[in-house]
Amino acid sequence: MANPRIHVVAILALLAAALVPSPCCAAAQPSRGLCVRNGQLLKDGRPFRAIGINVTDLADDILDRGEAATKSFAAIRYLGQKKVPFIRFWASYFYNHSRYLKNPARYWHNMDLLVSACERAGLGIAPSLFWNDWALPAELGEFRYAWADEDSKTRRYMRRYVHEFVSRYGKRKCVWLYEFSNENNLAWDLPNAMEFLPEGQKDARNFARSYIGTMGIRAFARAVRRDDQLHPITSGTSVPRPSQYHLATEDPVSGKPWTQDTPEQQYIAATWGAPNPVDLLCVHYYPQYQDYDGARVRGELETYMSWAERMRKPLYVGEFAVYANPNQPLGEQRYKACARDLFQAVYESNVPLAAWWAYAGNPIHFGPGAVNPNYGRYEYVLGLIREYNDKIARDLARRGGRSAERRRAHLPFQRSSRDSPVDVWARVSGGIT
Repeated sequence: MANPRIHVVAILALLAAALVPSPCCAAAQPSRGLCVRNGQLLKDGRPFRAIGINVTDLADDILDRGEAATKSFAAIRYLGQKKVPFIRFWASYFYNHSRYLKNPARYWHNMDLLVSACERAGLGIAPSLFWNDWALPAELGEFRYAWADEDSKTRRYMRRYVHEFVSRYGKRKCVWLYEFSNENNLAWDLPNAMEFLPEGQKDARNFARSYIGTMGIRAFARAVRRDDQLHPITSGTSVPRPSQYHLATEDPVSGKPWTQDTPEQQYIAATWGAPNPVDLLCVHYYPQYQDYDGARVRGELETYMSWAERMRKPLYVGEFAVYANPNQPLGEQRYKACARDLFQAVYESNVPLAAWWAYAGNPIHFGPGAVNPNYGRYEYVLGLIREYNDKIARDLARRGGRSAERRRAHLPFQRSSRDSPVDVWARVSGGIT
């Protein structure tokens, strides 16, 4: 039985708020660093764009080994030398928080080492504070539904960790933004969710409903804003599933949940990952190597940019790469050409922030697109990052800091009365008992 304090009215208000343009940076805030003002990404008060890279396993290694994590500190220096402007990483352990709870002094000492190393290397940081957010309730003896209950252990723990992290690092010059989790939305509303739950957790209260995900995202953003009113906040969501709206609103036994969403329904589903005070729209984007099509790539990026403009929230492509199945034949020169074209498409689309996947700190992650000097096959990606950041800097300098005028696609985003946010969430809330 869900907590009766979670009312349908609150859920309707939540989504309605998500569709209102995000408030701008407070006028009293200093202009140093990144912020969003009037729907535009700014750095030090001027329009800004950048391409960075994800780094895997960084926090796990440094949080475990402290000063002895020499390979991870070397990776930070290496990326700084290659002029990568920022890195995205999970800013806790990948799966569990028990070591933080057992020895917070050691935990924060080692996190201090990580942040200071990035600062010395000239790297901005985009930390994801709850990478595997759906696993946290189980660690604390709760169900996933706890993300919708502000008095749950999960929400209390989240507020504690966010306060400690943001109050500790929010004024450091290397902090670019804060992220909630990684691809939270890909678990939402799956009719077959029970199949994927671990043994001992196969309970309907562990179904990851979209309204629960949205409420967790919004609670995180509000917790950040208590200590930092300046830096951007992102949910870490991926592109919504092609059927996300139907998954959220259709009876699972009807046979309709996997119906393809209309363009308007896709947009509505995207808003669920960016409720205020979240002020970036996040997607992850992986066009396939086997059938890579530059025109299709540009069309899809145009769609995501149009969503962001409609929400007045800058687009953050938190992960992008050309996906290639490592078990299928791969032509290195063709992959390199596809990667270059993808960078060009991100550049042409004027995406404000994007991060390649990934610098692989652990050999288990070596594969197509993985950057690591000990692997060596894709180091040219760092050259592409520097090349396109240089192009962006020249563009902004020529325009005196003004953003580029971008061609808007005339997409059929006309909301019908049946597809209003209130109607969507009235149907979704039927799952609350």
